[in-house]
Amino acid sequence: MKTNRKTKQSETARKKSTEERRLDILEAALKVFTQKGYSGSTTAEIARAASVAEGTIFRHFATKKELLVEVLKPKILDGIIYLDKEHKEDTPVEFFRCFLRNRLELIKENDGLVRFMFAEAQYHSEVREALFKGILEQGIVIVKPWFEKGVEQGVFKPLPFIPTMRGFMGMVMFYGIFNHVFGGLSQEETLEEAADHMLELFFRGLLAE
Repeated sequence: MKTNRKTKQSETARKKSTEERRLDILEAALKVFTQKGYSGSTTAEIARAASVAEGTIFRHFATKKELLVEVLKPKILDGIIYLDKEHKEDTPVEFFRCFLRNRLELIKENDGLVRFMFAEAQYHSEVREALFKGILEQGIVIVKPWFEKGVEQGVFKPLPFIPTMRGFMGMVMFYGIFNHVFGGLSQEETLEEAADHMLELFFRGLLAE
């Protein structure tokens, strides 16, 4: 009985240690990727930064591309998944207000990562594929039903989803980039104010009714 208990405790400790190593690798990969870019980074460098053997990386991640996806996925997707679960009773407008604020917070808290992501995606098809197949497609699956719900309720115009979201996210991304470069020019004191301003502009436009 005692032997079985010790064996289970030992297995639990090993699992925890394995997960900790995985998290160390992801943290090191994030640092190396943002400093050197995707093509300029090697798994050997990431292993050194994580204080593990290079082979340990490939026990957790089959390829460098898979490692990139796992670095970016929690940063980009976790907030959307949380909103979708916690705001089931919200109206589509309320969901998109929360979504907009969440994306602004993401950009503010992960400025280097966001700039790395889009800069690398411009020049490397492998990064674009990783972003789209591994992350953006999942985000679309979550957000699109909220848009369709708004259309069904007559709240939103029946516009094509992808072009509409491209415009929506374009406002978010440009705000984040503009605020980073010209921080002193922003009139809003909080992200909530910025989100409300953009949402009003996106939903109602500039024309007075």
